[in-house]
Amino acid sequence: MKTKGMMIQQLAEHLGYADSEYLSKLLDHLLTEEEATLMTNLPDTPKNLTLKLDLDEEYVNCRLRDLFMRGLVLIDSHVAGEPIYLVDNNAGRFMDMILFDPRYQEEDEDFYSLWRDFFNNELVYAPRSPEKLPFRIIPVDENIEDHRTILPYEQVSEIIKNAKRIAVQNCPCRTREQRCSAPLETCISLNETAEYMITRNIGREIIYSEALHILKSAEEFGLVHETDNTDNPTIICNCCSCCCVFLRAITVFQQEDVIARSRFFAQFDKEKCILCFRCLARCLFKSITFVEGQILIDSSKCYGCGLCSTTCKGGAISMVLKENALSIPHKGDEFMQGFTNIP
Repeated sequence: MKTKGMMIQQLAEHLGYADSEYLSKLLDHLLTEEEATLMTNLPDTPKNLTLKLDLDEEYVNCRLRDLFMRGLVLIDSHVAGEPIYLVDNNAGRFMDMILFDPRYQEEDEDFYSLWRDFFNNELVYAPRSPEKLPFRIIPVDENIEDHRTILPYEQVSEIIKNAKRIAVQNCPCRTREQRCSAPLETCISLNETAEYMITRNIGREIIYSEALHILKSAEEFGLVHETDNTDNPTIICNCCSCCCVFLRAITVFQQEDVIARSRFFAQFDKEKCILCFRCLARCLFKSITFVEGQILIDSSKCYGCGLCSTTCKGGAISMVLKENALSIPHKGDEFMQGFTNIP
């Protein structure tokens, strides 16, 4: 018979971090022995688990539903009307599904310290494929030189407009890191992902106009828009460089190829520049410098977020489509693809 420690080790290994002392401590804190038993026997349906573990069916259903509501398990699909529960194998998404939930704000500092240690010492170094990056930067809608060049699924206002259902929830990254005063309620989920967030009571349903207001406020605060790197976005994050997964990896850990750049770059017209220097403060990627009396933009460091262009008093910066802009992958690799099913 497996001990709780053995089951925690099995779950940590399933998430790809068998040797992580941080993740093991978190799992041990989050789960009872009975819950660990259920999770290490997934994926499966409640009925099958009832037979396999010789447990009461109502008890199994209630425990799995509770684990789902706490973000510890997901639902893969349904068979004959029964949900097939599973444990995510993506450690980053597993972390977010927990930290999206306001109930964990009641936890003490040790809880968040463990999540910070797990991310900053282990998860941030997870191998990534440059050919299959999960998220991408979206340019701010304003100051795009030719709007005919922007696609509906890389324009935040159009992404929101085309959504059938919208919800907003707290940013899991700023909840974890707690390093700045940026607003928390800024993560916008769409369609089935919105329904998942609302079902778990971690997302607040909003309408188009409020979503636009949240996005505009995020831009004014200097947050960068990010979304799934597909033509079927399911979530829009508004990210700071000190807390958020991908921007922190770039700006603090000097990592490259962690997030896809937008298909636009900042084009600078020195004749219009009045040296207001606002762009220097706005650029999170340090692609803008002031050298020998003039502003310079290093296009190799520009991620195409557009924040510099929106506060340029002289109108010297516009966003232009790159000559060899890569196409955006077709739907199928969304952040929550296949995991937004509800009981």
